[in-house]
Amino acid sequence: MSQDVLVVLNSSRFGQGNPQLGERLMKSFLNSLVSNSTRPTAILLYNSAVVLASEESAVLEDLQALEKEGIEVLVNEESLSFYNLDTVLKAGKSCPLSEMSEKMMNADLIVKP
Repeated sequence: MSQDVLVVLNSSRFGQGNPQLGERLMKSFLNSLVSNSTRPTAILLYNSAVVLASEESAVLEDLQALEKEGIEVLVNEESLSFYNLDTVLKAGKSCPLSEMSEKMMNADLIVKP
């Protein structure tokens, strides 16, 4: 039986500290999900993490590859609007926080790096 595993990202950077290192670590993390045999059911992006799914993102190809593999990518619509990214979403689907909350409450495991 497979588990419902969610990766929940609330920042465009991985961890705190140096911003450039955080961006490189995020790229490495998402790239590792593409090549890893163990994959999440879905990736949820909110707050500044929504920029990862926009047209200028350095990790856009990784998110699109994960989508093609059947991993759901949900991008918070309120965050997209706040960052004025509504029209440049290139991976995933826009959704309300209520949908994300329901997914989190029903998940077997949440990975929040």
